[in-house]
Amino acid sequence: MTRALFAFRLASWRRFGPALVLALLLSGCKVGLYSSLNEQEANEIVAALSVEGIAASKERVEGNSWQVLVDESRLATALDVLRAQGLPHDRYVSMGDVFQKQGLVSTPSEERMRYIYAVSQELSQTLRTVDGVVSARVHVVIPANDPLSDKIRPSSAAVFIKHRPDVDLRLLAPAVKDMVAHSIEGLTHDQVSLSLFEARKPVVDGNTPAAGAAPQLFGGLPTQTGVIVLVVLLLGAAALAVLPGLLRRQGLDWRTWMRRQVMRR
Repeated sequence: MTRALFAFRLASWRRFGPALVLALLLSGCKVGLYSSLNEQEANEIVAALSVEGIAASKERVEGNSWQVLVDESRLATALDVLRAQGLPHDRYVSMGDVFQKQGLVSTPSEERMRYIYAVSQELSQTLRTVDGVVSARVHVVIPANDPLSDKIRPSSAAVFIKHRPDVDLRLLAPAVKDMVAHSIEGLTHDQVSLSLFEARKPVVDGNTPAAGAAPQLFGGLPTQTGVIVLVVLLLGAAALAVLPGLLRRQGLDWRTWMRRQVMRR
């Protein structure tokens, strides 16, 4: 009975042992990249990384919250890729979110500041939808003019746009200024400044870990994975050291046991 149980355990290890080792290796090399994402944001990040040859996966954390996982050795490169593409996208608030009903009565000054913020958010979100735009910001200045004064300070706006290197947005500059000027009362085309910045294209090399990547062991394996490999090797060495004693208890020696295994195959 004991010999049969011993043979069963050896057969089970030969069948499931490699799969178990592989599962341990795979589970140890994934780290969280971003969390608290909705599913659309997670899908966009996974798709962007896949285009650059970086394997990524998503998983649900809790409720409608998702996180994206990547290989530990590609973490820095993945962050560089997403930063260049403006992912995950900025979350803007709408005019309705800013001016939702509240119990307290706001002062005119607070209402004015909220209005300026809401207009900036709305314009930034609109510019973000333009093809090739990675990130957009609109800073609006609406002076509080004195109705009794003869001097009226004009409104102004500063627009910041970061775009992909393969897209030239200079031809759209007049249209962007017109849109911003027509969206704000008292603002003219000349009072709108536009700054265009080209996003830096990340260098993605599948064979060379990015700068700042996690320390590596065993010729390129991440530290966490390398530790798991070392543990597995130590367990294998311990099993080989214990196996002769188990064989002697069953009245077998190493050569006889190996001969039987060969004959079974």
